[in-house]
Amino acid sequence: MLKKAMKNLDKSLLWITRFAHLNALFLLYSLLGLVVAGAAPATVAALQVSRRILNGEEVKVHQAFRKAFKQEFWSANKLGWLLGAAGFILYTNYLLIRQADGQLFFLVPFLFYVLIFCYMTVVLWSFPLLANYKAGTFQVIRSAFIIGLTRFHMTLSIGILLFALLYHSIGLPVLLLFFCFSISAFGWMWLSMKVFSTMKQEEQLAS
Repeated sequence: MLKKAMKNLDKSLLWITRFAHLNALFLLYSLLGLVVAGAAPATVAALQVSRRILNGEEVKVHQAFRKAFKQEFWSANKLGWLLGAAGFILYTNYLLIRQADGQLFFLVPFLFYVLIFCYMTVVLWSFPLLANYKAGTFQVIRSAFIIGLTRFHMTLSIGILLFALLYHSIGLPVLLLFFCFSISAFGWMWLSMKVFSTMKQEEQLAS
């Protein structure tokens, strides 16, 4: 009984250490890239490390993270800058719609929020796709959009998970500093892998 309890404790401490280590690496490499050039590749690297651990691989976290960060630096930044620019344009349009203060035809705000939903869908799926597959930026975006719409329940699940973790982390700075980003990456990748696995099975059945 005691041996089993110690084994479970050891496993728990191992996961806590992994989460804290991965979170520290995400923050460090994001800052090294001055966020603008570091956040996107750090996100992809965290997702790749999470995928390997979830697949049961023995991973040296720092080594694996650094390798993924370097390999995906330009592709991740290209994706991140493109999505960032699109987000900036959407935010600017949001401010303009607010200033209009009801003067616009009701269909315009409605279509804008549909566009926001499509944008968030692409953001939620682009990074897991880039962490799993070798593909060009626009192919990743196209696939993200299709997967996000066809697997809407998983898109919603990922969105709720990431929002909940970030929301609670804002009230608990310690969580943000040590666990928020790493737990988000694990949860994000775990849900994404379920979809990728189902898609692969469907492709095999179709062929």
